[in-house]
Amino acid sequence: MFKKILLCTHGSKGAQKAEKLVFEKFQKSFSAEQITVLTIIDKDWSGMSSDDWLNTSTTRTQFKDYVQEQLSREIEEDWQRIRDLYPASEKCRFMKVVGGIEETIAEAALKLECDLIILGPYNKKPRRLTSVIMEKGLADTISNKKLHPLLPCPLLIAP
Repeated sequence: MFKKILLCTHGSKGAQKAEKLVFEKFQKSFSAEQITVLTIIDKDWSGMSSDDWLNTSTTRTQFKDYVQEQLSREIEEDWQRIRDLYPASEKCRFMKVVGGIEETIAEAALKLECDLIILGPYNKKPRRLTSVIMEKGLADTISNKKLHPLLPCPLLIAP
């Protein structure tokens, strides 16, 4: 039924539920080459430059380069976790894209001609000021109101 699947993940507990669903249940029905693992770097992070210490273009550029490098490292570590847990994922396509979350999901699914998009469930993260544990994943969440009209194919939220 499904020929190409877009698995959206960013390493959170909810996203890991989607990974498990794809690689432990769905992957038995089709080959790993039909799966694309998408990680989105929210475009809004690059607008953080209002602090006084970021008042020169050199400082801003160095800061953004540092953040890009750190994000890339964290994403690669997360992808390696997926490869270690699910050996079949070695044959998957892994993509990272900077953009708006909802728009990027829809554009990637359309471009890759996906038949199904799989996301993890919403997980309430501990409040940053009252928790000493930082959860993985985006601080921003997907807006159903924005995402649903853009969808080019069915969306499955992992249980």
